[in-house]
Amino acid sequence: MGGVSTGGGGKGGKRNVDQEINMVPFIDLLMVTISFLLITAVWSSMARLNANAQVPSSQKKSDTEKKQKEKEPAVLHVRVSDKDKKFILQWQAGTKTDDIVSLDMEADATGRYVKLEEEIKKAYISGQGPQNLYGDDVGYEASLANEHGVNQLNQAILHVDNAFPFPEVVKVIDAIYVPRRFVCFQAKPACCGKPDKSGKSAEGCPSAADDVPAFNVAFSAN
Repeated sequence: MGGVSTGGGGKGGKRNVDQEINMVPFIDLLMVTISFLLITAVWSSMARLNANAQVPSSQKKSDTEKKQKEKEPAVLHVRVSDKDKKFILQWQAGTKTDDIVSLDMEADATGRYVKLEEEIKKAYISGQGPQNLYGDDVGYEASLANEHGVNQLNQAILHVDNAFPFPEVVKVIDAIYVPRRFVCFQAKPACCGKPDKSGKSAEGCPSAADDVPAFNVAFSAN
């Protein structure tokens, strides 16, 4: 414990005014304060949002930057309206949003959303042109493979309400995973081609292209 002297005392018959103060509660309070400081500092960093504001600028973008921006693949947004029992498919490239289709939320006898699967297939095939979606990469040479996005997947974002049942969310995600894509994670000169019925490369390569989902799904709950 620490002692605090208030001065004086001991003369003229007066009592000594030195007092003992217990410093343990002060130390405990200090430790708790430091703990809260560290915790809030970490969470404030994790809660930070990265925002790219589209603001006017006096500087003109170079032609290279414009071309790269135009080549960026669009994002497929799958919106689930549980209230209206509908699926809404949209393309978004930058700040531009294009509606694709709106269809009823109907499942077949097995519980699959077959109509949704078909529309997502159509969206993927048609999107490889105007929407710059990544397609099969088995035919690209080494110099073009990385530029074409040989190691990248197309992005899809699923928007649902918190009240939407989780088993139904899984079915929608399975529908988005239906379109497939053949990807050579090594360039074609390393001998990688589309697999035949046996799963091997028809070109006689020791390993064939990988069969992966065309879309990488991100989840957004309202």
